[in-house]
Amino acid sequence: MNGSTMTCDPDLDSAITEFRYVAQRLRTLDQQMLTAAVDRYKHFAAIKHERAELWANLRGKAEKLQLVPEDHHLGARALLLVTEVAWILHARTRRKPTPAMIKAMVRDMGELAERERIEAEADKVETEFRMRTLAVRVSAAEAVTRYIELSAA
Repeated sequence: MNGSTMTCDPDLDSAITEFRYVAQRLRTLDQQMLTAAVDRYKHFAAIKHERAELWANLRGKAEKLQLVPEDHHLGARALLLVTEVAWILHARTRRKPTPAMIKAMVRDMGELAERERIEAEADKVETEFRMRTLAVRVSAAEAVTRYIELSAA
């Protein structure tokens, strides 16, 4: 990507370019962690170590850019997000995305994430209700079992 600015911040623009590999590598490592067998502990540990280093690099750059000054972990997530979005848009359009394009896509992704968060919260409430219902059934079964045992004695 070259030419005009993507984000109206030349430091953030250079970070997006600098961290393209980091973003891709983190996604690859996430997939590898999911498939790493327990018996391949050394491989799993190496993946975990590399991920930690990549996240530390993101946090350091996010802190330097002051993306989210009050929360460096959130800043690292924000830097990863804007990096991925910029490169997705670049791949689609074959040109450097504009700040408006990045902002629109990030906003849309945020809205989708919020809807998914609300759905997950609703699923959690449903699961907790089901767990309480099942706990009552377990207690009822135990009570009936005790009653029958005492009646037989």
